[in-house]
Amino acid sequence: MISLAIWTTSLGSILVVYQYLFLKEMLGTKYRYTFLWYYLGTWLYGHINVWYGIAGTVWGNMIYLCACALALNTLLFHGSAIKRSFFTLWIYGIHEVASAVLFPLFQSIAILNGQEINFDFIMRSVDLASCIASIFMMEILKRKLHLLKRDFEDRDGIYLVCIVTFICVTVSMTAMTFFQVNDWDTEYVCIVAVPHSLIALGGEVLNVCCIIMLERRLVERLAKQQHQMLRQQLETSKEQYEQLIKIRHDMRNHSLCLAQLLTNENIEEARHYLEQWNVSIEEGESVIQTGSIFADALLNPKYRQAKKLGIDISIQMRVPGEEKIAPVDLCCLLANALDNAIEACQRGTAAGYPPGRIRMRSQIHPNYWVFEIINSAYLPVKRHGGRFLSSKQIPVSGIGLQNIRTIVERYEGVLDLQSGTDFTLNAMFPLS
Repeated sequence: MISLAIWTTSLGSILVVYQYLFLKEMLGTKYRYTFLWYYLGTWLYGHINVWYGIAGTVWGNMIYLCACALALNTLLFHGSAIKRSFFTLWIYGIHEVASAVLFPLFQSIAILNGQEINFDFIMRSVDLASCIASIFMMEILKRKLHLLKRDFEDRDGIYLVCIVTFICVTVSMTAMTFFQVNDWDTEYVCIVAVPHSLIALGGEVLNVCCIIMLERRLVERLAKQQHQMLRQQLETSKEQYEQLIKIRHDMRNHSLCLAQLLTNENIEEARHYLEQWNVSIEEGESVIQTGSIFADALLNPKYRQAKKLGIDISIQMRVPGEEKIAPVDLCCLLANALDNAIEACQRGTAAGYPPGRIRMRSQIHPNYWVFEIINSAYLPVKRHGGRFLSSKQIPVSGIGLQNIRTIVERYEGVLDLQSGTDFTLNAMFPLS
């Protein structure tokens, strides 16, 4: 009995370590010594429940643990409230459902063997087996489902929270039936225990299936983004190639025309013709060179688009390599930031103001990358609850800024937004 208690305590400590590693992988930590605070916080609210008996029932204990863990995770980890809620509920839901799978089986085996039921021994055995099951599942999901790193939207999180809550409530209600199993006849124990365990096992499988389906959606979404980015890059390369072919094809004619103008001593016409020729050559060149072909393919068309709109735009960019920031994330960040800036300038123009200006620059330091974009903001940017709202007719937060926030959180960076006569977006990404 003593050895079982020691094993349960030791495995419980290991479970806390795995829970921390799982949350760190999925959400990202806020502080340097996060594990120490996480372990102390988990130990504290767990022992407070033991000392004062705050939650005496299975379902009450589940609510108490989730509430305390959510408060602790809010203090220590990044991510929106929905995502933190989901991961917190999922961690404790795994353990609760695993207990519901094993408890009827353990208790029915003890009854069938004719042994006097030691409820405390059964609960410790179930808790020990549930800890092993929880560690096993978290390890699998941490390795296989790496796309869940804060990459899903809040609406996906709400959907998953509802599913996991329903599973936990249903399974807990079926498990509570066995608290009075001592009053049953022995012949009925297995008949009832096996279906209850299978129901709980089905809930555990449904938990995993929901995560797998979410991963597939994220893979499809990521593939779609990569396809769009590749298509845009190919279109840009095609335009540049066609422009180059056109220039090479017409070069002989241009040379003959210039020679004829110079022969006739039409110097001004020759100079004007040469200037127009240079403009057509420059349109086929990459004005922006960041060190990333993906960023160049994205920024050059948008730069020319802003120029055509009359916007005073300047881009001085150097970006980290692909091993530091994924090309999809980098292009998503740059595209959303620049699209928002161009849209703001267009709104000012539509309201009768000058076209405006955009300044986009970045610096690579040894341990971090700093990105900044400043654009004219003649019209005030609306806020709600500390968030900037979209300029569209619907009162929602700007999708572009939401995407930027998601990327910054993914790399555990810092985002700063300032609004005045200019709108400034600063983002810092650690490169370690």
